[in-house]
Amino acid sequence: MDWKTASSYYETRLSDALNVQRHAVNLAMLPHAEVPQRLKEALLQEAEPTRRQLERLKKREFRIAVVGLEKAGKSTFINAWLECDLLPAKRGRCTFTTTQIYSVENESEQRLEVQTKTEEEFINLLNELDKANAQEDIKIIRKNEITLQQVRREGNLTFPFTRLEDIREPLNKYVADEKYAHAVFEARLYTNKLAQAEGIVFYDVPGLDSGLAKHVDEAEKMLSDCDAVILVQCFTDLREKELQIIKFTELGDKNVKVSDKLFVFLSRIDSIATPEALRKHIEKASQGWLNIENVNLPSHRIVYGSAGAYLILNNLAREETKLELEDANTIRTKLMKLTGITDEETLNTDGTGIPKIKDRIFNYINTERVSILKKRCETSINKILSTSEEIYNIVSQKYPENPEEAKLFEENNRRVLFAEWWNKKWEEIKADLQKYYQDSVLNKSSDNLTAISFTQIEKFRERYLQIVTQEMQKLKEETFNKRDTIFLANTKPEFDRMRANFAWRDDLYTDITKLLSSIAHELALELKYEALNLVEYMTTLLWGSNQVKARLIENSEDYFLAKLENSLSVLFLRFARPVAEALIRGPVDSDTRIKIIKNLGADIEIIDNYYIGEEPAFRVLKRYVKYGSDLLFNSVTRQQVLGVTGVATQIAGAATKFVIDVTNDFRTPQEAVIFEVENDINAFEEYLCYAIFDAAGFESFCIQELKGLVDRFREKEGTWTGVAINEWLQENPLLLAEIPYNLKSQESNLEVSERLRQLSIALKRTRL
Repeated sequence: MDWKTASSYYETRLSDALNVQRHAVNLAMLPHAEVPQRLKEALLQEAEPTRRQLERLKKREFRIAVVGLEKAGKSTFINAWLECDLLPAKRGRCTFTTTQIYSVENESEQRLEVQTKTEEEFINLLNELDKANAQEDIKIIRKNEITLQQVRREGNLTFPFTRLEDIREPLNKYVADEKYAHAVFEARLYTNKLAQAEGIVFYDVPGLDSGLAKHVDEAEKMLSDCDAVILVQCFTDLREKELQIIKFTELGDKNVKVSDKLFVFLSRIDSIATPEALRKHIEKASQGWLNIENVNLPSHRIVYGSAGAYLILNNLAREETKLELEDANTIRTKLMKLTGITDEETLNTDGTGIPKIKDRIFNYINTERVSILKKRCETSINKILSTSEEIYNIVSQKYPENPEEAKLFEENNRRVLFAEWWNKKWEEIKADLQKYYQDSVLNKSSDNLTAISFTQIEKFRERYLQIVTQEMQKLKEETFNKRDTIFLANTKPEFDRMRANFAWRDDLYTDITKLLSSIAHELALELKYEALNLVEYMTTLLWGSNQVKARLIENSEDYFLAKLENSLSVLFLRFARPVAEALIRGPVDSDTRIKIIKNLGADIEIIDNYYIGEEPAFRVLKRYVKYGSDLLFNSVTRQQVLGVTGVATQIAGAATKFVIDVTNDFRTPQEAVIFEVENDINAFEEYLCYAIFDAAGFESFCIQELKGLVDRFREKEGTWTGVAINEWLQENPLLLAEIPYNLKSQESNLEVSERLRQLSIALKRTRL
C-alpha cells in the first residue's frame, strides 16, 4: 500500500473510530450507565492524538519536526536541505517564531505566508516575557513598538516567488528581524525544493532553551503533532532540554516508539580536531542514545556532518553566513582529515552528511512511513474499538437497545427499585410516627419507659378547665341577671322563699343543660385540633400528600367534629348530669332533692372516687347534697359531720361571695336563697373542675382517639403504598429529595438505551 492509498484508507478508518469513540463517550458519561472510570479515561486519552493524526491525513501532510537547542544549527540544517542559504543563521537568536516549510509540486504554488499576531496574542507575549524576566526582549519590543504595531495592523501577508532567493528578504524580516518578528505568529513557506513527495512539512521551532515558555509550548505542541523528528545535536552528551524534546515526542505519540520516528544529525563535526576525536564523539553519542530509557535509537538513525560546511563547499552560503564560518579551503582540509575522503566532489556532499541524512529521511518517507502510519493508526483504532466494545458489553447487560423494550424495562425496573425503597421507608415512617406519638402525645421518654408524663393530655385538661371557667362565668352572669325578675315574679305581695328557689333553679337547670352541651362542643374542637395536628405530622411523613387527611378524617372535618362532640357529650353527660340533677333541681332538704338522690342511686357515688379537690365537704357528693352550704360554712355542722373546725373560704378556685358562719341567722329570705343557689352553683363548678374530667374518662378518650388515628395510619400500608407511588410518578419534590438518584428521572435511563443503540450502530458500521 502506497502512502496516498494508506492516507485515504486510514482517514476513513480513523473517522469511523472517532465516531465510535464519540458515541462511547456519550454513553459512558451518563451516571446510570455505570461505566468504570478507567474506560472513560482510556477513550478520552486516545481521542486527542487520533484527531491530530486524522487532521494531518485530511490535509495529506507528513510533518517532520526539526528541533534542537538555540544555535544548534537547525536553520542552517534546513538551508542546507533546501540548498539555499535562506533562513537566518547567526550567533545571536535568529528565529523568533515558528517557520513551517511545505512541499509543493508546482513552481507556481510557491509562496511565503506570514500570519501576524492578534492584539490578544501580542499582549500574552508581553505578559510571558515579563513573567520570564526577559528584560532584553521587552526592551527591544518597546523600542520597536511602532513597527510592531504596523505589522499587526497590516495583518496576514502573502509573497509569491519563483526562486527561494527571491523570498529571502521578507522571510528574514518577519522571522528574524526583531523590529518585525515579535509581531508574527508563524511563517509558512511553500516550495518545491523541500522533497519530491507531496505533503511533506518541515517545522523549524525556536530552541527550548530560549528561556521563553512560549517556545516550550510551541515545541510540545509541534512534537505531539508530527510524524517524524530530526534532532540537530551539537554536543556529545544530551542536554536537559534535549531530553525534554524526547519526552515531548514520547508523550505526544504513545502508539509508536520514539525510535520509530526519530533521526539525529550530529552537527558541526568540522569543529572537531582529529579523526580519533570524531570517532569517539560519534561512539559516545550513539551509546548515549542507546542508553536512554524507552528510546534505544539504532545507529543508522544517527548521521554526523556539518550543514554549514555543505553551504560553504557548494557555494550556497551568503556573505553573512561566511562571516560566521571558516573559509572553504580550511573547511575542506578539516573534513578531508576527519573523514578520509579525498575526492573533492564527494567531500562537498557526502563529507558534510547532508545527502546522507536526506537519503535516510527519503527512505523513511518512501518505505517506512506507511508501516509506521499503519502501526500508529491500527493501535489507536484497536484501543478505541476494544474500549468502546467493552463499554457496550458492560452497559448492554443492564439495558436493552430497543426504545420500547428499554421503556418497559426501565418502568419495571424502577417500580421494583421503588418498591424496595418504599418497604424500607415505610419502616422508617412507622418508627418516626411512634416516636412522635410517644414524645408529643404521651411524652414517653425513650430513655425511661416507665416515666410517663401526659403532657398533651394535661394540655387537654388545662383547656377543659379554661372552658369550664369561661362557661360557668357566663352562666353565673346570666343567672344573677335573671334573679331579680324571678324574685319579683314570686312576691305576692310577700316574697315566697321556696317558690322563688324552685323557679330560679328550674331556669338555672335549663341553662346548665346548655352549658354542658357547650362544654362538650368546645372540648370536641380542642380534641379535633390535637387530632389534626397529628394528621398534619402524618401528612409530612408522606411528603404533604392531600390523601392522608382525606383517608384518615372520614367524610369531612365537620362530620369528624360532630362525631367527637357526640362521643364527648355522652361521656360528659353520663357524669355531669347526675351532679347537676342533685345540686340544682331542688333546694336542700326538699323532697325533690331527696327523691333525685334516691333515683340516682350508685351513679352519684361514682363521682366520689374521682374527686381530687382539697375541700373535705365535697369528698362525698351525697353528703354535700344532703347538707348543702351548711357543710361549708356552718362551723357546728362541719365539726359534727366532717370533724373539721372553721368554715370554708374558697371553692372552685374562687373566693365565695359570703364568708360567714351560717349559725348566725341574720340573712333576709332573699339573701338566704341567693346564698344557697350561689353555693350550689359553686359546688357544681367544683365537681366539674375536680371530678367530672377523670370520672368521664376524658384522658383515656383523648388517648384513644389519637392512638386510633395512629393505628388507622399504620393499618393503611396498602393505601400509603399507592399514595407514595402517585407522589413519585407526579414528581413530588419533597419525595424526590429523599429517593436515590436512579429513581428521580424517568428519562435518564431511557437515554442510556438510546445512546447504547447509537454506539451499537457505530460499532457495526466500523466492523463492516
